[in-house]
Amino acid sequence: MPELETLLLERACQNDFEAFAQLQELLEPSLRRFIRRLIGYHDSEDDIVQTVFISLYRNMHKISPPENLRPYVFRMVRNRCYDELRAAGKWKSVSMDDEAVEVYVSFSASASEPQPEDVSHWLLLQMDVREAMEKLPELQRQTLILFAEENLSYAEIAEAMGTSIGTVKSRLHHAKKTLRGLLKPETLQAIEESFESDD
Repeated sequence: MPELETLLLERACQNDFEAFAQLQELLEPSLRRFIRRLIGYHDSEDDIVQTVFISLYRNMHKISPPENLRPYVFRMVRNRCYDELRAAGKWKSVSMDDEAVEVYVSFSASASEPQPEDVSHWLLLQMDVREAMEKLPELQRQTLILFAEENLSYAEIAEAMGTSIGTVKSRLHHAKKTLRGLLKPETLQAIEESFESDD
């Protein structure tokens, strides 16, 4: 998918409007998901998405190399969300060096058709994990979302959050460690058993 996004960006930069429309269609679900994880379901979601894509259209020639597209748009979304929180008086200043999590959770579908009870089981586990993630310090939570849910690399997360790769690794380490302590023992056991069965 990132390779397709890069190709579409390169074509869009050559005034291919159809390529930009396809690029927007590919990126929008991830960006909307990220917005909801940062500020919840909010009236301004559509405005944030529209503003980000207008800015992307105006500045896409500045993205170099083109592989920096995802960090670039996630950083714009993050900044717009902060603007919304500040305007609503809900933004608290967060230390950029906040410290303080060893679980990487993926809920991707398996090749075999899941049984209804399996789906219910994993949905409940996912709810537990998301609830625990909401309790993490903000910068750790954002880093973990970009890593575990949006599949960004350390370098991409660092670019999106305007920090170093070392800081990203530190935030992920502390986020995962804290998350282990926040998860219910039965949730953690079920996740670990699932990983063991996949080996």
